[in-house]
Amino acid sequence: MSTLAIGAVASAVYLIGSGLVFILGSSYYKLFPTNRSRPYKLALIAVAAVATWLLMRSGLNPACGLLAFAFLAAATANVVGTAAVVHLHRPLRIRDDSLKGIALAKGLESLTVVVTIGIFLLSYNVSLSSVYLAPGSLGLGFGIGGGGFALFALLAWLQGRTMGTAMPTVRRVLPWILLFVFANAFMEELWFRALFLGPLVSLTGPIAAIVLTALVFAVIHIGASYMAKKDRAWFLALLFVLGLAWGACLHFTGSIIASTLFHAGADLMIVNGFVAALHGAQTTGNGDQAA
Repeated sequence: MSTLAIGAVASAVYLIGSGLVFILGSSYYKLFPTNRSRPYKLALIAVAAVATWLLMRSGLNPACGLLAFAFLAAATANVVGTAAVVHLHRPLRIRDDSLKGIALAKGLESLTVVVTIGIFLLSYNVSLSSVYLAPGSLGLGFGIGGGGFALFALLAWLQGRTMGTAMPTVRRVLPWILLFVFANAFMEELWFRALFLGPLVSLTGPIAAIVLTALVFAVIHIGASYMAKKDRAWFLALLFVLGLAWGACLHFTGSIIASTLFHAGADLMIVNGFVAALHGAQTTGNGDQAA
């Protein structure tokens, strides 16, 4: 089979598989009956496990087995992460009516997803560098990631001023803001991008791999509850552009550091909406906003 044909098949498999796992199998929204179907999600894991076992022993390009493995780890993380959030909320007294509760829930989900993926990496003897969990070009990674974070931090500060959020409130909830953005950024960069980019680069080439992962990353957010329907088109377009940048960060620095920092900065603008909604209208006796 020609290189072009291999790339086309790999692209189709990735797009179809991503739709099955991250859209039909997503627990973030209720667009399809499968979003709340445990049998469907367990069936995905079973199919991915068989495909991984067969492809890793087939003698084909090792990237084929790694792509199947990525879907296996991602689908399992989806189920385990959801179960942890659902079943541990009450025992841990995590509430969704404060930024603290939202941040703790995101931290719990991130921890569960990352640990699940880590267990799979160890169990299948997949190197950390293959999923960009390596230092890579440290200077370049921190330079690009830090610059991206600083840029979005400035934009988030300006956005917060237009929302009327008081700085004392921001300072009081800042630890929870940082927990949310870094937990979410690292989880999504590993789960949605780093697992898949390496094998896709081998099978389709870097440009196609970056475009494909950016496209899937954007579409995954189609049911985001924090975005009004009228703003969804431009939001998804923005996510696609950011996905291109973050995929390039992974590929050219060889590490998840830059994309995570950059991504965390962008999430500050999402958290601004949470802060304004949860704390913006509440005031203390001296006129300061309550946390």
